Parts: sequence; C-alpha cells; structure tokens
Amino acid sequence: MNKIIVQKYCLILSDLFSIFCSYYLATEVVNHLNGIVTHKFNFHHWSWLKLLDVTMFIVFFWQKQLYFKRRPNWEEVRIIYKVLLIIALINVPVLFFKHLGATTNVTLFCTFWLLLLLLIPLFRSITKLALFNMGIWQRNLYIVGIDENAVVGYELLTASNLLGYKVKGFIDLTNKTSKVLVSERNVPVIKLEELMIQSKNSEILVCLDGQNLALHLKLINSLQTYFLSVMILPQLDGLPLYGVEVNHFFGNEQLLLRLESNLSSRFNRMIKRIFDIILSFILLPILLFLGLLISLLIFMEDRGSPFFIQKRIGKYGRLFGCVKFRTMHKDAEQILEQWRNHDDPIYLEYVANNYKLPMDPRVTKIGRFLRKTSLDELPQLINVIIGQMSLVGPRPLLSGELSDYTDGEFYYTQVSPGITGLWQISGRSKTLFTDRARLDSWYIKNWSLWYDVVILIKTVVVVIKSDGAY
Repeated sequence: MNKIIVQKYCLILSDLFSIFCSYYLATEVVNHLNGIVTHKFNFHHWSWLKLLDVTMFIVFFWQKQLYFKRRPNWEEVRIIYKVLLIIALINVPVLFFKHLGATTNVTLFCTFWLLLLLLIPLFRSITKLALFNMGIWQRNLYIVGIDENAVVGYELLTASNLLGYKVKGFIDLTNKTSKVLVSERNVPVIKLEELMIQSKNSEILVCLDGQNLALHLKLINSLQTYFLSVMILPQLDGLPLYGVEVNHFFGNEQLLLRLESNLSSRFNRMIKRIFDIILSFILLPILLFLGLLISLLIFMEDRGSPFFIQKRIGKYGRLFGCVKFRTMHKDAEQILEQWRNHDDPIYLEYVANNYKLPMDPRVTKIGRFLRKTSLDELPQLINVIIGQMSLVGPRPLLSGELSDYTDGEFYYTQVSPGITGLWQISGRSKTLFTDRARLDSWYIKNWSLWYDVVILIKTVVVVIKSDGAY
C-alpha cells in the first residue's frame, strides 16, 4: 500500500483513539467526583451521541490538511486547537438545548474537551514518531544550494523527526569548489542530473540567494513535474513574517507581501494585557504561598531582605523597579566593585560572559537553587499586575545594556519587558547578548498570543530540566 495512504489512515485512527480515550476518561473523572456512576460508559451510547462530533472532527481536520500536509509541530497544534474551539462552540448550544446544562454534564463536557487538547497532539506525535521509526513517515528531501541559507533550511527541516524529512543530498548549481558548510552535515552533494532520477516520492527545498536568484527561479518550474512538492526558502531576514498576507495579481508573476506589526495594534496590545492579568491572578496564590516560604529561607540564611529591587528599562524607555528574590550575599555589589578596581580575572570573565558567572561566589546556597529553578523571578508577577512588565517579552535590561542592542533598541522600547521570552527557552544564561537582542526583536516583530502560550509552555519544560541556568 502507498506510504502516503498509510500515513493518512494512521493519523485518522490516532485522532479517533484520542476522542475515544478523552470521552472515556472524562466519564471516569465525573464518576469519581460524584462518587456514583452517573455516566456509565458504553460503546452503543457513545457511538450514537458522538457520531456527529467524530464526523466533524475528521471533516475539519481533513479540510485543514492535517492528514497530509507536514507543518512545524507548534503550528500544527495551533491549527488543531483552533478546530477544537470551533467544534466545542458548536456543541455548547446543543448541550443546553437538550436540557443537559446540569453541573454533571457541564463537568463532563469541559473535561472531555480539555483532555482532547492534550491527547490529540500527544497521540499524533506518538503516531508520527512510530511511523518514522518504521520508515513510513520518512520522506526524502533534496536541498538546492550549498550556502548558509541551505544549511539553515537543513537545520529547520531536520530539527524534529515529527516532520519526517531525511535529507538525501545538496544540489550545487554553481559548481563551487568550496562546500565546507554542507560537508559537515554528512550529506552528499549531487548533480542535478542525478537528482531527477532519484526524485520519486521526494520533496525538494530551493534555498534562494541573491547571487543565484535567476537560476533558481528558472529551475523551480521544471522541478514541479518531478517532485511531490517544491518548497522555497527565501532570505527575508529581519522582516516580520507572522501573519504575512500574500497576494498575487491576475495574469502577472509578481507577489505582494503585506506586513503588519501585530503589537502596533491597540486591540492586540489590549488582548496581551488581559491575558497577562488573568494568568497573573491565577498564579498569585502560588506566589503568595511560595513567596512566604522562600522569603523565610532567604532571611534565615543571612538575616537580609528577601527581595532585590533593581532599576530596569521598561516600555518607552522608562525606568522601573524590577522585583526579584535576592539570590546574592548582602555585600555582593561591594565584592563586584573590588573585582573591578583590582582588575581581578574573575571580573574579566564576568564581563566576557554577559555579566554572569557559572559559579558566582557571591550567590547564596538558597540563591543558587532559586536561580536554577527560576523561582527568583516569581515576585515579578507584581510588576506584571501593575503594568510594568508582561509575562512574555524581551528580558528587562539595565540602563547600560540598551545601547548594545543596536538595531533592536527601537523594538525593545515599544513593548513591556517579560518574565520569560525567547531568550529563556533558547539557552537562558548561555545565550549570547547579540543572540538575545536578535531573539527579542524577532518576538516583538512576530508577536501573537499563540506564541506567548507556546513560550510559557516551553519555559516550564526548560525550568524543570534546569537547562542553561546559573
């Protein structure tokens, strides 16, 4: 049987299994909460009541090309959640129209949909990885180009087995003698003639570059007859890409790209602020409980103040007091001054390492734990609630650091700094300052509420693993 057909059926079965498990587990949860069997699960009852929902799931998922188009994992999850929200909203009036608005039925309904949010992406990922290991989800990919853009394309499409791509070769159209960049990937550089012979059931990625643009564009039309699909990776560094509107003109071969800065919209800024406030108040009880405990531990260690307040640059360049739990000894600033005055090697290491030290002797025992778990950032929820910070955003900078942001300085001052951000999930303390500036600029130019959700989820994972923290 054709591998593509097997892939589709396996993903459909995965989604059906997710729906089945979600409904079964939801009934068990409700039964446990009530202490009595109020929704005894049986296949006959389930098959008739949920047939319409199952049909809608498959139709909507098929319409969104979730059974045959390969997308980055978080983009696929976003589309899945969007479809689930639509179907859930369709179900709400049905629930109450049938006089099922009792507490038990509402609990069952909410539990079922919450489980779907978890299980559908989970089982789809498991299915894809299993198919990948069996060779069914794997798809051969060829990359046109041997320059830096081609390497970027290679890294993007092979970063996760969930996409399923196996790069079989780089194609050099320029006959360059230097192939250093691609030779490190253990992938052969092949000729275009060999490519046409091996193209069956494969995809190709054309990595455009300014020097060979005309040659690449001429090649693209001929490639479409040989490959399952042709992907194009243009060089658009620095442009805001999220939500780009693509238009074409009838009878012409030109594309019009409409770019918008999402955070320049007052409505989007309001949505981000509402999201910050709601989630902050949800987390506030955790802050109060842990805050009291952590404050006591800090005070017991050296009888000093549990909090450390430092002036940072906020929105529009205004200074504000950024609140954190104190992680250093009370005389940390005096120690740093001594290092600086005596040209101590440890100070040179401190400056060279983006003003951080992996084993900073000024950090207390409890402070080292707080930094590793990022619990020292918890008091910044206060900054978020009063509007000085956001849950997600660029890292709050010191006054002397803003000038080092170069081109990113303008973008930084247009938004509120965040407790976490792209820098947090991209290496934390190991992230270079220049990379941090680039990541912050990318986030501001490509903001979406979905990206905030993804960054928050990834932050939890990074903190649990303690990656890059010191």
